[in-house]
Amino acid sequence: MVTFIEVLNGVNEGSRHQLTDGMTMGRANADIIVKDPKVSSKHAQVALDGKGQLVLLDLDSSNGLYISGRRVKKVALIPGVIFEIGRTQFQVLSVEEEKASSFERLLTWRNIVSTTISQLQIQNSEPPVELQRFSPALRLTFIRGIQADEEIILGYGPRTAGADSLDIELLDVDAPRDAFQLIAGPGQVQLKVLATGRVSLNNKKVSAEMLQDGDMISIGSTQIKVTYL
Repeated sequence: MVTFIEVLNGVNEGSRHQLTDGMTMGRANADIIVKDPKVSSKHAQVALDGKGQLVLLDLDSSNGLYISGRRVKKVALIPGVIFEIGRTQFQVLSVEEEKASSFERLLTWRNIVSTTISQLQIQNSEPPVELQRFSPALRLTFIRGIQADEEIILGYGPRTAGADSLDIELLDVDAPRDAFQLIAGPGQVQLKVLATGRVSLNNKKVSAEMLQDGDMISIGSTQIKVTYL
């Protein structure tokens, strides 16, 4: 039997990776790349224990490995086991060796969306949105909340943030599906609130406002600092 892990959530949901002794998992410079800001560059490594069983070892990462909400240093890679790295969940699977070559797959939002669009004939009476450059560019820094320490640099708009957004995803449990939009203006970027009363700017409820350097956008327990570059 050949051991695999399948990604259960996140941008690579549905992807499967075959595991072998010595493979590493991490956000960068790893054999299996996990696109998750809470994952360390080299987060964990696959190894064989004394019984010849594959296990996943934490490489002294910042956020560790979790099983059922409990932090662990080692995960036994037994079929059916579900574990977490950062905010990403994985399930251990096994298949017969002759099926292994066709079982591995890599899914991303880019190829999922491309495939979906190619299969659909979209009828849209509205004109396409015209993208406009942000001049200067805008940096959003998450300074409080579940996404603390994340940074996003934006060079064009409009851009939409929200819990269901594939553009700027907000992970706060109180974030609305569509929270706000960022629109290019003359020398500045305009904040347009899409969820009235649930987004504040500098602790004040607004509907639309031109953003100033150092402004703070708040949604639930999340606070985002605005910086012009």
